[in-house]
Amino acid sequence: MGNVMASAAPTPPIAPAPTPIQVTEEKPAEQSPTSQSTNPGTFEELHKLCKDIAMQPFEGIRFMANKGLSSHFQVQHTFHLNNEKSSYRFGSTYVGTKQLSPSEVFPVMVGEMDNDGNLQAQFIHQIAKRMKVKCIAQTQASKLQSLQIGTDITLKDSTISVVSADPDLLNRNGMLIVHYLQAITPNLSLGSEILYQKGAGKQQAIVTFAGRYQTKDWTLAATLGAGGLHTSFFRKANENVQVGVELEASLRTMDSVTSMVYQVDVPKMNLLFKGVLTSQWTIGSSLEKKLLPLPLTLNLTGTYNFEKDKVAVGIGAVLG
Repeated sequence: MGNVMASAAPTPPIAPAPTPIQVTEEKPAEQSPTSQSTNPGTFEELHKLCKDIAMQPFEGIRFMANKGLSSHFQVQHTFHLNNEKSSYRFGSTYVGTKQLSPSEVFPVMVGEMDNDGNLQAQFIHQIAKRMKVKCIAQTQASKLQSLQIGTDITLKDSTISVVSADPDLLNRNGMLIVHYLQAITPNLSLGSEILYQKGAGKQQAIVTFAGRYQTKDWTLAATLGAGGLHTSFFRKANENVQVGVELEASLRTMDSVTSMVYQVDVPKMNLLFKGVLTSQWTIGSSLEKKLLPLPLTLNLTGTYNFEKDKVAVGIGAVLG
């Protein structure tokens, strides 16, 4: 289920959608469309390939230290210094003993707290062969900011996801999201999303339709609803080069943003390059270098906006 409010779901005007928590999960081995499994994955993974190769820029100096306390438990310290606001975050990750595959182990519990006391937590568990449950919670100033509870039901050739966001049973308010993605052929998948929200004396329902066509080397995906259009194209040029183009257009504001991203991996030099060029006149790139045999990774990022004449540079390091 990943990010509950995927970009395919337009933000309702009643209340802002809860901010998803980014959690790094173990990824199962990728399967080509011609493999035995014809399950299309989840609805919110339609544009995941482009999102994965996009760079994550930051400004200032950032240092991260990871420490494995056991084979199941790990802690993380993150220090971020910049001109606006410096911060410290402490995170922990627990991985259980239920191993479904070499890359899938459950349950997974992830938590992170910053120096202001704000907490983000996520729980993921495979409770049955075809059913996965997730719970995401955020607190701010000791108050519950958002809560999302959902499940993914994985069938042979389709996936059904149900998510409840900020449920208020006493006042009968909250948001309900239902995703359905069906594999029509080994290459073609079609689906839809129904988003229903009730609150502040108002209620509304939004329907979004989606489709994806994928081959071994490229993927084309699109979602269209009342909130706008979201399309992405991903191409794997070779084992080390990947490129993608993504378009997000809002029908309410009549604004659109197009992003072109790329990723170049140089395994012999332990280098990973990423770059981006957007229609908002922003260009950026990042470099990730593993300093073997030391358990240290150096990360450099930089972006420049031609229209605003603004430069943002980040220097980071990851230990462990």
